[in-house]
Amino acid sequence: MSKKVGNINLTKEVVDNLKGFEDVFEDYVGSEEFKDRERRSSENQKVGEQYELQHFLEQENARLSGLESFLTKKIPLKLNFSQTDKLIKVQNDRKKVLSEKLIPEVKRLDSPLQKNLASFFNSHFS
Repeated sequence: MSKKVGNINLTKEVVDNLKGFEDVFEDYVGSEEFKDRERRSSENQKVGEQYELQHFLEQENARLSGLESFLTKKIPLKLNFSQTDKLIKVQNDRKKVLSEKLIPEVKRLDSPLQKNLASFFNSHFS
């Protein structure tokens, strides 16, 4: 067999069964059809590689753009105009107002919470 056809990964048994067809294979390997098929398969492989490369580059570009935005815009805003202390103060004020409203309401003996707890305990422990 020719070197081109001999490089195909075939078992020894298959090669022995194809004895006598070497000329046909050599003619096919030398034909334009085979060359076109090889060219198309290599072009398809290149297109797939180009797609993967482009996809990777687009994702990397998006990641770097987000990182750049974070480092140049958001961090300086956070450092210069931090609202953390104001937000904590607002939440503490809301917590204080809610507790001032809720605790007296819950302490009442005729409150809905007291009634539900009483009925619960009476039904389970009586």
